[in-house]
Amino acid sequence: MKHKDQLSRREFLKLTGLTFGGLALSGGITGRALAKGINLLQDDPETPIFPEGKWLGRICAGYPGARFDIKSEPYWDAPVVGTAWFDDVFEWKQEVIASQIDGNRINQRWVETSDGYIYAEYVQKTQHLPQQPLTAFPIQSDGNPGMWVEIVTPFTDLELTGSKASYQYWIRETIRPRLYYSQVFWAYGIRQSPETGKTQYLLKQLYGAYDDSYWVNAEICRQITPEDVAPIHPDAGNKRVLVDLRYQTLSCLEDGKEVFYTKVTTGGIGEEGKWLTPPGVHTIWRKSLSTHMSAGAAVGNYDIPGIGWTTLFDNNGAAVHSTFWHNYYGTARSHGCVNARPEDAKWVWRWTEPGVPYFPGDWMAGDGKKSTLVEVIEG
Repeated sequence: MKHKDQLSRREFLKLTGLTFGGLALSGGITGRALAKGINLLQDDPETPIFPEGKWLGRICAGYPGARFDIKSEPYWDAPVVGTAWFDDVFEWKQEVIASQIDGNRINQRWVETSDGYIYAEYVQKTQHLPQQPLTAFPIQSDGNPGMWVEIVTPFTDLELTGSKASYQYWIRETIRPRLYYSQVFWAYGIRQSPETGKTQYLLKQLYGAYDDSYWVNAEICRQITPEDVAPIHPDAGNKRVLVDLRYQTLSCLEDGKEVFYTKVTTGGIGEEGKWLTPPGVHTIWRKSLSTHMSAGAAVGNYDIPGIGWTTLFDNNGAAVHSTFWHNYYGTARSHGCVNARPEDAKWVWRWTEPGVPYFPGDWMAGDGKKSTLVEVIEG
């Protein structure tokens, strides 16, 4: 578009009044148009400009078109001063506790933005961390080039390699499929975009998914290195993961001593009066650096790609894993898995036994290796 050659980015922002810290950087289909306006100034119309190095919050709850109130103060009855839409991105100033406690909610956390306060459960904490693209991938043990990558921007659109109708549900039935901060994929191809000239990586999922592939700008894909997956405390004895359903916490113990603690989101109590995350002592039977999870209407009807740092401990599929679609931690709302912040799920994955090699990034019980016990208690 010729218009982008007539205005500098600073001039455009000044004319429109859409400076960062005022309106949100919008990605929603029906959300505000700041990111769309910024795109006019880029060679690549599909990639919004996010500020580097700042903590950002993306509205992750709901679906395209979903809206949420922005409050003047961090409590439910505070005046509404604005509206946030799905995939809107704000500057994350800080997370605060509600100034007036709501007895009907467990979480009392709110995120302070430049526009006001948003209930924290709706907001994924993200960053935009541009990377230097590679010109070639490492050669793996199977003789082929490739590497694991993590998405390091609030969201990015993707370019399909085939007919949309042939892809898995999450792409096929989504108006504008995107990848999100902290998702993990296998990169196995490199090219220069025929439209923008930018370096792109060809991504796919190795486990639990169709053999779909999609091109994504390389600068928002951080290379996961073998050092990133190296075991933590490999010589420690008597490791055990303890999940407390009542308090929604996860602890890692070595010889009974707690060495790691975090808030999590487990499954709640189902229709039969039983916890969806099964209490008892379980043995880790599979670990995947990234996997795809899906289920039919009977258990919630979801189809989620690129779930990083997955540690399965129950035969029905319960796992500790990274989560990018909510910030509920401290509240039981999952389908049965133990949802954790990406950095916490990664720590647990690296710490639990056995250690998993970088490639193929997947281990399944049956090879005689010792695996860590996961004890789930009702508190």
